[in-house]
Amino acid sequence: MNNRPWYFFYSNHESLYRNDTYYNSSSFSFTNVLEENYSVIHQEIKELLLLNESLLGTYFNDSLLNAPNKWRALSFYFWGVPMSKKAIDSCPKTITILSAIPNIISASVSVLEPHAEINPHYGDTDAIYRCHFALEIPSRLPNCGFRVGYEDRPWENGKLMVFNDAAYHKAWNKTDKRRIILLVDVLRPEFEKNKKWICAMVRGCITWQIIVKYLPFFSAKKSVGTRVMSVIFASIFYLRFSFLNRKSAWL
Repeated sequence: MNNRPWYFFYSNHESLYRNDTYYNSSSFSFTNVLEENYSVIHQEIKELLLLNESLLGTYFNDSLLNAPNKWRALSFYFWGVPMSKKAIDSCPKTITILSAIPNIISASVSVLEPHAEINPHYGDTDAIYRCHFALEIPSRLPNCGFRVGYEDRPWENGKLMVFNDAAYHKAWNKTDKRRIILLVDVLRPEFEKNKKWICAMVRGCITWQIIVKYLPFFSAKKSVGTRVMSVIFASIFYLRFSFLNRKSAWL
């Protein structure tokens, strides 16, 4: 099998990491970077949400949720590109901490509302380590938790969970309070040289998924048309990335 990235909405080949689920967080140097700064990160994000609740947006694929508007997010950076300037400016210490992590490409606040469930699904690509840094966890298993493959695990405030986003996974919060995490994506070292194209490819696939949502006659996943359109949008993003100020992007 070729060691090339797998993309859920595009690839015909299997993921090289298809059997991976959770990773040992202690084996990553960025784990200590985050966990040692939990209080700083938590405080800045808590104040950000308190003053800017309207910045939270709902996830575009509502078919993944048990009810509308139950999963909301606020992105600092999304696949290499800065998103909310207000959020970035409001959390300077957090952004400084995150920017020190090699090959980080995404960071967002993810809010799972009370009595919410994210249905089982595959992520966008296997080219990353997806990380959940727990900020406010209302309860442990079985009321609030996360499943990758067939293993359930609880989040724990101030602790990092690292997993394979290309594996089948789900999340739930059956409590009366919000679950809040900082979601971070770190590119696998073996794909570092292709960082810009991987970011462009994922954004291209997501863009096409959004279009397909409103044009259902294009819904055949991984069809020739889907593959062509995903690459076209990816190429557009790649060109846009090439003109970005590298000091303002994680590319």
